Amino acid sequence: MQVILFTQNSALNNIWRSYFTGNSDVKFIHNRKEFFSHINDDIDIIGIDIDVFKDNIDDVIKNIIEKSPNIKILTLSNRPTINEGKHLLTLGIKGYANSHMRKTHFEDAFEAIFNGNIWLYQEFVQAMISELTGSYINSESEKADKRTDLSELSLREREIADLIYRGLTNNEISEKTGITLRTVKAHTSSIYSKLNVKDRIGLVLLMKQLDA
Repeated sequence: MQVILFTQNSALNNIWRSYFTGNSDVKFIHNRKEFFSHINDDIDIIGIDIDVFKDNIDDVIKNIIEKSPNIKILTLSNRPTINEGKHLLTLGIKGYANSHMRKTHFEDAFEAIFNGNIWLYQEFVQAMISELTGSYINSESEKADKRTDLSELSLREREIADLIYRGLTNNEISEKTGITLRTVKAHTSSIYSKLNVKDRIGLVLLMKQLDA
């Protein structure tokens, strides 16, 4: 997995570097020209501090997706909001998060996005779900309608599903339950398969509907 993290904020750049010291898979860029020159098919994920682009972030995202459709974009904001996140998702980004989030959240985001899922910072997951509209929600709603409860899940899977619903990351679930991260991931994949949802957003949407 090859990742680029781009910001022109020196303090933020230092924080990110401290997270991934010695990790050759994560490259840090703080110059616009260098950033655009590194966008190629060898890169899997680009993390962008959207404050760098301010008013033209929409064009930047569209251009990256048009020129390199296989690259997945994680947008990072110093002041994330529901409306901003919802808008960026409609442009085709795969992740939206607080630029000052912890290392464990970055790691979860990279893995989820690399595997083709959408990732949202935990404080915004449930709020985003209630605000999201469009084909993603419609398609997931159609799938959710086919299920009436969570009875297909084992007791452990139901516990993990509840923790996901509360916004915990895989690492946090591992710490809370005392099971390995690898086992959490296995349970999570089983939950998605049994409930016919593709990721956390689909699961939370389904559980919200069942609670309604």
